[in-house]
Amino acid sequence: MTEPTTVRITLREIYDAVVELKQIVSNHPDKIEDHEKRIRDLEFKVWSFSGIASIIAVLASWVISQLA
Repeated sequence: MTEPTTVRITLREIYDAVVELKQIVSNHPDKIEDHEKRIRDLEFKVWSFSGIASIIAVLASWVISQLA
Protein backbone atom coordinates (compact mmCIF):
# COMPACT_ATOMS: atom_id res chain seq x y z
CA MET A 1 0.00 0.00 0.00
CA THR A 2 1.44 3.39 -1.02
CA GLU A 3 1.12 6.52 1.04
CA PRO A 4 -0.74 9.46 -0.50
CA THR A 5 1.39 12.26 -1.87
CA THR A 6 1.43 15.28 0.40
CA VAL A 7 2.61 18.84 0.07
CA ARG A 8 4.02 20.85 2.92
CA ILE A 9 3.84 24.64 2.68
CA THR A 10 5.53 26.52 5.46
CA LEU A 11 4.65 29.96 6.76
CA ARG A 12 7.99 31.20 5.43
CA GLU A 13 7.03 30.17 1.88
CA ILE A 14 3.70 31.95 2.22
CA TYR A 15 5.45 35.05 3.56
CA ASP A 16 7.94 35.03 0.68
CA ALA A 17 5.10 34.68 -1.84
CA VAL A 18 3.20 37.60 -0.25
CA VAL A 19 6.32 39.81 -0.32
CA GLU A 20 6.88 38.94 -3.97
CA LEU A 21 3.25 39.75 -4.84
CA LYS A 22 3.51 43.07 -2.96
CA GLN A 23 6.49 44.02 -5.10
CA ILE A 24 4.67 43.09 -8.30
CA VAL A 25 1.49 44.97 -7.37
CA SER A 26 3.19 48.00 -5.80
CA ASN A 27 3.03 50.17 -8.97
CA HIS A 28 -0.55 49.30 -9.90
CA PRO A 29 -2.30 52.15 -8.03
CA ASP A 30 -0.73 54.59 -10.51
CA LYS A 31 -2.09 52.57 -13.39
CA ILE A 32 -5.52 52.34 -11.74
CA GLU A 33 -5.72 56.11 -11.22
CA ASP A 34 -4.69 56.70 -14.83
CA HIS A 35 -7.33 54.22 -16.00
CA GLU A 36 -10.00 55.96 -13.90
CA LYS A 37 -9.05 59.32 -15.43
CA ARG A 38 -9.42 57.92 -18.95
CA ILE A 39 -12.82 56.43 -18.08
CA ARG A 40 -13.99 59.78 -16.63
CA ASP A 41 -12.86 61.56 -19.82
CA LEU A 42 -14.72 59.02 -21.96
CA GLU A 43 -17.87 59.39 -19.85
CA PHE A 44 -17.68 63.19 -20.22
CA LYS A 45 -17.42 62.89 -24.00
CA VAL A 46 -20.30 60.41 -24.21
CA TRP A 47 -22.60 62.62 -22.11
CA SER A 48 -21.59 65.70 -24.11
CA PHE A 49 -22.36 64.04 -27.43
CA SER A 50 -25.64 62.69 -26.03
CA GLY A 51 -26.69 66.16 -24.95
CA ILE A 52 -25.80 67.68 -28.31
CA ALA A 53 -27.65 64.91 -30.15
CA SER A 54 -30.73 65.51 -27.96
CA ILE A 55 -30.72 69.23 -28.73
CA ILE A 56 -30.35 68.55 -32.47
CA ALA A 57 -33.21 66.03 -32.32
CA VAL A 58 -35.49 68.52 -30.56
CA LEU A 59 -34.65 71.26 -33.07
CA ALA A 60 -35.12 68.92 -36.03
CA SER A 61 -38.50 67.75 -34.78
CA TRP A 62 -39.58 71.37 -34.21
CA VAL A 63 -38.48 72.35 -37.74
CA ILE A 64 -40.24 69.34 -39.27
CA SER A 65 -43.45 70.09 -37.34
CA GLN A 66 -43.35 73.72 -38.56
CA LEU A 67 -42.93 72.64 -42.21
CA ALA A 68 -45.78 70.15 -42.11
